[in-house]
Amino acid sequence: MPARSSAPLVPFRLHVVALVALGVLAACSKESVPTANAPVAAASDVAASDVMLAPPAPAPVAVATQAPMTAATSPRSPAPIAVYPPAGNQPAYVNESTNAPVYADDAQYANDDQQQVVSVYVDPPEEEPAPVAVDWAPPPMLVEDVPPPPYPDGVWTGGYWAWQGRWVWSAGRWSRPPHPDYTWQQPYYEHRGDKVVYVPAYWSPPHHSFVAPAVGVAIVAAVIAVGVHAGHHADGPQGVFIPPPPGSRPGIIVPAPVGTPPRVVVGAPPVVNVGMRVDGNVERNSHNVTNNVTNITNVRNVTIVAPPTATANGRGFQQAVAADPHRPPPQAPGARPTAPLPQSTTAVAAWQPGHPAPTLPAAQPVRGLPARGEGAGHPGAPGGNDARAQQQAGQAQQAQQQRAQQAQQEQAAQHKAQQEQAQHAQEQAAQQKAQQEQAQHAQEQAAQQKAQQEQAQRAQQQAAQQKAQQEQAQRAQQQAAQQKAQQEQAQRAQQQAAQQKAQQEQAQRAQQQAAQQKSQQEQARRAQEQAAQQKAQQEQAQRAQQQAQQQRAQQEQAQRAQQQAAQQKAQQEQAQHAQQEQAQRAQQQAQQQAAQQKAQQEQAQHAQQQAQQQRAQQEQAAKANEAKPKPEPDAHRPPERKPDDNDRK
Repeated sequence: MPARSSAPLVPFRLHVVALVALGVLAACSKESVPTANAPVAAASDVAASDVMLAPPAPAPVAVATQAPMTAATSPRSPAPIAVYPPAGNQPAYVNESTNAPVYADDAQYANDDQQQVVSVYVDPPEEEPAPVAVDWAPPPMLVEDVPPPPYPDGVWTGGYWAWQGRWVWSAGRWSRPPHPDYTWQQPYYEHRGDKVVYVPAYWSPPHHSFVAPAVGVAIVAAVIAVGVHAGHHADGPQGVFIPPPPGSRPGIIVPAPVGTPPRVVVGAPPVVNVGMRVDGNVERNSHNVTNNVTNITNVRNVTIVAPPTATANGRGFQQAVAADPHRPPPQAPGARPTAPLPQSTTAVAAWQPGHPAPTLPAAQPVRGLPARGEGAGHPGAPGGNDARAQQQAGQAQQAQQQRAQQAQQEQAAQHKAQQEQAQHAQEQAAQQKAQQEQAQHAQEQAAQQKAQQEQAQRAQQQAAQQKAQQEQAQRAQQQAAQQKAQQEQAQRAQQQAAQQKAQQEQAQRAQQQAAQQKSQQEQARRAQEQAAQQKAQQEQAQRAQQQAQQQRAQQEQAQRAQQQAAQQKAQQEQAQHAQQEQAQRAQQQAQQQAAQQKAQQEQAQHAQQQAQQQRAQQEQAAKANEAKPKPEPDAHRPPERKPDDNDRK
């Protein structure tokens, strides 16, 4: 593996001036307006790089003609180029990068992206952002202290790696949804081909489900900030993933379902090989439980699984974690790489295609990292009882010692180069001054040439304008003559039209007068007819009035006759009614008399029957007395009396 370049280094500011001058010369020689001012942007972004190395003095032609540097510091990055999806399943990408990264397979860089990191607060968008294609994987996760939520609906946003011209740490914080019913959508990482497809985290509107970028579509390549050293390609299977646990070997990825919060692995042990994965059920808006679906909104419970060959301690690992943004999982005990707090509370906007790389704050050291000589993923911990793990740890330690020696040699060479650079600084300053003067002279010449060209162009334009004006004047004269003739013709036509109009008006007036006379005669005749009709109507009205009076008198007589007839009829009805009442009373009296007579007859019959009964009783009593011996008469008893007629009745 190649070691770091030991070429002589120069102060960065001197290089800035030299590169600007060379860029101006190259631009003037090519007659192009934009200048190669990329080093200026690099100077403002010195602290933003993962590993900032003072660039070696390049050849003038190479720097002057390097297109990406010019594009990197332009006010706006070039628009994405339309790329049609390639044949087959190969992904397509649009190269929007403004600074081609320099890859290095030297293991000396294994911990560079963890030693110094840029920590910022990211302002998440309120709609699904566009995906970008990044050349290397995000670094391992970092540990953050999570305070209690300050409000019930708080969501832990941040706590993941975001792309801002490089991988920066998006610091976590408690946030409220910007609008009611908005939900937090976790960042999306996918290993696709040799790229990492990244979608920033965002606030999802209601009734919106995240859909992963389809395979085969064109994805814009991420802009890389000037001076950023490229990291490691993704090491792991194709598909959706999250960064590995803190302290892991850079480049390793952990397969996980879509929507898994990256923070779920902060409590897992570091890994040195591929093998760790995140399994779990996911809950969609329709409340259907599925596994590993690409349009998932919420992940509730996950299980982290790692074999012994993947972990740094050589032990298998399995742990269930609640993946809830309202309840971040706790961190593992012990010393772990801790994310530094952002230097500014001002949040940066999530980077999107079509924008240049933003200006970032200075990188900060990460606390809790192992010493420089220790390997990534082995933070000073023993390799365990596994012989294979111990062997790997020994090999890693030897490689780290070699790298440490190389680093010492490089540091000595750099120190010597800095001394030599200090000696040649004055010479270079003089050369730079001369180059600046030449650049100024070249700029003046270019400005003069440009001014002369502009003057020549203006002269040609003026001549063409004068010729065009003359032709226009001739055409204007011809048009004026034609217009004058047309005006005279129009005047004559107007006069003729006026005469014709006057004649027509006279004829119309004569016709109107004749029509008026005729109408007056007709009106007089109609008036006479109307007078005769009115007189006849008056006579008819008089006769009608007389007839009406006669009819009214006849009606009154008929009414009086009807009233008399009605009175007579009423009197007749009253007489008939009185006769009927008298007849009814007579009948009632006759009936009453008949009833009385009948009752008297019945009483007489009843009296006769009683008399007959008494007579029979008397006869029986007489017979009985005759049969008995007669007692001596009682002197005191009164004599018996025979019944008379009254008694019989």
